[in-house]
Amino acid sequence: MNLHRILRGVDILSSTGTLDKDITGVASDSRAVEPGYAFVCYEGVNVDGHTFIPQAIQNGATTIIGERPESMPPGVTYIQTSNGRIAFSLIAANWYGNPADRLKLIGITGTNGKTSTAHLAHSIFEAAGLKSGFMGTVGTSYADVFVEPTITTLEPLTLHDLFREIADSGVEYVIMETSSQGLAQHRLAGLTFETAVFTNLTQDHLDYHETMEEYLNAKMMLFQQLNPDSGLAVLNADDPASDAIRDKINPPNLTFGVAQPADLSVSNVESTLKRLSFVADTPKGKISANLRLLGDYNLYNALAAIGVGLHHDCPIETIQTGLASTVVPGRFELVDRGQPFAVVVDYAHTPDGLENLLTAARKITQGNLISVFGCGGDRDRGKRPKMGNISATIADHSVITSDNPRTEEPDAILADIVEGLPDNTSYDLIQDRRTAIDHAIGLAKAGDLVTIAGKGHEPYQEINGVRYGFDDREVAAEFLGQLK
Repeated sequence: MNLHRILRGVDILSSTGTLDKDITGVASDSRAVEPGYAFVCYEGVNVDGHTFIPQAIQNGATTIIGERPESMPPGVTYIQTSNGRIAFSLIAANWYGNPADRLKLIGITGTNGKTSTAHLAHSIFEAAGLKSGFMGTVGTSYADVFVEPTITTLEPLTLHDLFREIADSGVEYVIMETSSQGLAQHRLAGLTFETAVFTNLTQDHLDYHETMEEYLNAKMMLFQQLNPDSGLAVLNADDPASDAIRDKINPPNLTFGVAQPADLSVSNVESTLKRLSFVADTPKGKISANLRLLGDYNLYNALAAIGVGLHHDCPIETIQTGLASTVVPGRFELVDRGQPFAVVVDYAHTPDGLENLLTAARKITQGNLISVFGCGGDRDRGKRPKMGNISATIADHSVITSDNPRTEEPDAILADIVEGLPDNTSYDLIQDRRTAIDHAIGLAKAGDLVTIAGKGHEPYQEINGVRYGFDDREVAAEFLGQLK
């Protein structure tokens, strides 16, 4: 592809060398560079890509795009841009022929609930006959194709390559989880969204964003990319951060809420271990909803998905059908092997997520509530004692264990959690997650409920850079099968 075409839309501050040349590929990792490639570099979180320019040239790069002045050897074109990450996203889109222009994008952002909301909206679209796919934490799915997950918001080259495949398959709508890091790193630069959903804002990722203000600012970037003519923001009226979004961006919006007055609200709620049902009051009429997703915090996710469906003219009856058919892996997922107590696996890995899970579980527990959880390594340490306090306050007994320790010492993570426990807390400290799950199940009696939080759908546990096979649902089912 000609370099001029690849650079379409990129902010060029200066350049040396010819721009009239053909490029054989693009990369932001110098190790992936091949002869004739364009190498895009920028200052990353841990490393500065500019330091790898010599390696990229050695591997055959004939064009370098960077953020600061650089001198190049003969035959190598250099382009200085104001923001290398934005440039890379635009270049990736150009390289694949801007396939997102053939799609209608729905973006979902927030600390918790993105995956469930995406699945619910996808089911509504499918019930309405709208050809759709979704991208997010549990992977990418479209037209009977499933792509295993890597990260919530994909890197630009992978993202636009998938957009091309999705558009070529005849899919019209893509429902995307958009993470704060993905937004802050401009992986979605240049995209236009028809709908943007805000679920909530609670503490997470402060190891990256440092402050809640910066965390919210990253989330706001999604709403700045709404279609100016037809875009709609679907906002959680019960979360004060929605006011900040309206004050700063003022997009056309539809609100949803359970506690505060909103455009979409609920009544007649019934939440049990078998069902979550309610009536949604909407500007287009009442919707009777029966969900297979359990836990009354899913009221918010369902309302957000209803808002998406209504904006895209899905009939009420198809919204009801879509809601009733939705299954989300690892979200308040029951593990039932005929035991006289309940076991639930959930992805809750933030203070708010754990509180929502345990609060919902408490409401439907006849006996004791036993909480199994840990905290991820190499992540925000500030949330660890908070999660310990939440579990100790709501559950009758806590089993504190490893989550994904990554490169941190597991005992140090557990020590951070224990700092938040009140005096006289009933708890066990069991570093090995498999042993912890076995222990919790052994404690449970008839009528009790065991929640296993933090990993949900994940089929692995990450320790020192290695992912070992580990699925909370399978491990729980194994020990339940051993009960007499």
